[in-house]
Amino acid sequence: MKAVYLEEYGSAQNLTFGDIAKPTITPNQVLIKVQGAGVNPVDWMVREGFLRASGQHEMPLIVGWDAAGQVVEKGNNVSNLKLGEQVYVYAPISEQGAYAEYLAVDSDLVASAPKSLDIVTAAAVPLAATTAWQALVEGCQLKAGQRVLIHNASGGVGSFAVQIAKALGAYVIGTASASNKAYLTALGVDQFIDYQTQRFEDEVDELDAVLVAVGGDGIAERSLEVVRKGGNVVSLLDDIESALPLQLAVNFQRWWVSPNARDLQRIAALIDDGVIKVNIDKVFPLSKAAQAQELSQSKRARGKIVLEVSL
Repeated sequence: MKAVYLEEYGSAQNLTFGDIAKPTITPNQVLIKVQGAGVNPVDWMVREGFLRASGQHEMPLIVGWDAAGQVVEKGNNVSNLKLGEQVYVYAPISEQGAYAEYLAVDSDLVASAPKSLDIVTAAAVPLAATTAWQALVEGCQLKAGQRVLIHNASGGVGSFAVQIAKALGAYVIGTASASNKAYLTALGVDQFIDYQTQRFEDEVDELDAVLVAVGGDGIAERSLEVVRKGGNVVSLLDDIESALPLQLAVNFQRWWVSPNARDLQRIAALIDDGVIKVNIDKVFPLSKAAQAQELSQSKRARGKIVLEVSL
């Protein structure tokens, strides 16, 4: 099958588009004919060696862990999915990925794709939306009437987080560049902060929660200062020393998302009900995966980047 894979860690130029063995499935797995693969920051982080020391991966490594497509084979123990079913999945990052014609994955991680989306667009959803859902619901413990600040609200995770927070009944404050103000207002942001000209610490305080969907600039530490005692700060990238949150009586977590089909089912329902819209920045062919990752790495994408796998 055709796939995009690594033979050694490094830059986007280390990605090879070529032929590789088609995966085989175990009794608990399904084989998905991939039609779309989402592009996420973790893809290029892994490419650069983010998990090298973990020993989880063997080369050649197919990258990308968001997929949407059709079930074409299923193991003898699989009863929750049907052959021909349109599905989507956030696959385990410890395994081979989805920039490929086929993906073998445990069936209990797979959910029916949102019916209101075309299947390529559905590939933009799983990892980013699951991250936003888990970080807000489990990490921030966000409830109706609470105030939440979302950093990098125009990014892939941030765009979903804004909409999920609104669906939960929260007052949403979002940071982004001025060029994204109208976009975020349309998504439902109640208060916009231009991070290039405003310090968020000067604009808000006594918040219930902060989701830090960006790294660097000490944003995780600085966010502790704008949360009430007992409030929650969840960071998706940067960790901090435990002393400062303890001193300020704020709950801090460096969040690690986990594949979860039940969360994908809830997200699909919100999409099909029109509560969550999926915003695509650009669709690339599978052969242009290097360019897609470079766009992701530039941090200039508004919404999601997807690879179309139509070979």
